[in-house]
Amino acid sequence: MDLKRIINDHNPEALQPLEHDGFVFGCHSGVSCFNVCCADLNLMLTPYDVLRMKNHLKIPSEVFLDDYTTNRATGHHGLPMAFLRMKDDEKKRCPFVTDQGCSIYEDRPGACRMYPLGRAATKPDPRLSVKEQFFFVKEAHCTGFGQGREWTVADWQADQGLTEYNFYNDLWMEIITRKVPGPQAAFNPQKFQMFVMASYNLDEFRRFVLGSRFLTLFDLPADLAEKIKTDDLELLKLGMNWLRFSLFGDPTLAIKDSVIKEKKAASEGK
Repeated sequence: MDLKRIINDHNPEALQPLEHDGFVFGCHSGVSCFNVCCADLNLMLTPYDVLRMKNHLKIPSEVFLDDYTTNRATGHHGLPMAFLRMKDDEKKRCPFVTDQGCSIYEDRPGACRMYPLGRAATKPDPRLSVKEQFFFVKEAHCTGFGQGREWTVADWQADQGLTEYNFYNDLWMEIITRKVPGPQAAFNPQKFQMFVMASYNLDEFRRFVLGSRFLTLFDLPADLAEKIKTDDLELLKLGMNWLRFSLFGDPTLAIKDSVIKEKKAASEGK
């Protein structure tokens, strides 16, 4: 996400620029700080994070959101974001951390995978490419620096399985970092609900797409209309395109010609 928000959500002193591409780091059960970083987090979840986590737990989106997240308005438009809810204990530990480590490790959030690096990415203009900036998150308790092997940023991201995370997270980042001047900058409650549904509650979004006029309004490829019945990733991409179309007027979806003709005829009183 954008660097300003990351700085606001962390101790600025812990964020340090990467002066060169190489760094030495290792995290394992033998380090003295093992699991310490998995507590008292201000961790904003992306739609892809929620999808991976709720599928790992084999629970519906709405159950995951109710049990494991809290909402907070943030971003340029005050959009409601999902944050991971910490346990109500003295250390405010992550609900998924155990003495042996992360219980959902293979589906842990992208920010956890990126640590001890941070990635700030923005795309305020859809005509431009993604801008990204990397930095260290050097917290006082972390003893992983100087241990293990040397990494480049690219090596670290590949090792932590971040390619797919970055791809889907960047689709969402285009929406939440978008600056739109004029009346569109103020979203109404209905658009907030649309944002939450398409971003986080994919099960509800699927019911909406299949049970409303969505498929009769928008000209989707026939194979896509069939895929979204079971393919979560195709559904997630459709949700991001729908949000760009609905919130910003981007030409990411096309209305069917028959619908356009029908509206034109109705407006002319035919």
